[in-house]
Amino acid sequence: MPGPSALSTALSTALSNPYPADRPQRLHSGANPRIPPAHRVMLVRHARSHVDPACDASEWGLSEEGHAAARRLTALALFDHAAGFYTGPEPKLRQTLGPVAAAHGQAVQAEPDFAETRSAGWLGTEAFLDTVRRLFAAPDEPPAEGWEPASAAAARFAAGVERLCARHDPVVHPGHALPGTFAVASGGRALVSYLARLLGYGPDQAFETWRRLRLPDLAVVDLAPEQPPRLVIPFGALGL
Repeated sequence: MPGPSALSTALSTALSNPYPADRPQRLHSGANPRIPPAHRVMLVRHARSHVDPACDASEWGLSEEGHAAARRLTALALFDHAAGFYTGPEPKLRQTLGPVAAAHGQAVQAEPDFAETRSAGWLGTEAFLDTVRRLFAAPDEPPAEGWEPASAAAARFAAGVERLCARHDPVVHPGHALPGTFAVASGGRALVSYLARLLGYGPDQAFETWRRLRLPDLAVVDLAPEQPPRLVIPFGALGL
């Protein structure tokens, strides 16, 4: 079975359409009304954290295993067309996407809208799972004291994506154009809250999608005017 790098290369080829070596041009909004302002968003779930119950989860960085997994992400050809790399403010998010950004001559940019859903206190495994289930079952309500509702997290995440879409125009090559592409790293609850809002997941589908997430993991969505959003690569497909 091909490894993640081979799978990524094949998927990248299918998604991007190989283009000639001519210098591409970024399409400014309204420059050519025949080319729709389409976008491709690469959603990255962070690698494994160094868990410290004495600290708030928002302060956690990556474990040694997590750092190694983050370095392996640099082999994924899917990132080759990303024009920007963004994360929430948490260390584990920056440390997950940082090596990929550096490999492409860029630095990660922190965006508060991409933070993991706010939580409070340390919960045991069963209590944590029950709380996350409530997060998706009643998205407009805090699932526990001090927790952010899923709908609030999804709204700020969507606003952040919309702002970046305005920043990253499609790239025009002779004969075809590629969507404006950027990568966003966040926590699993925030990512699935956004996907549930975007794609209409029900509570059970949202919870199961979250529960199956890997550390790290990656999904790709395409956004285009007057078209429904499209999940091009679901979480778990690359076997990271």
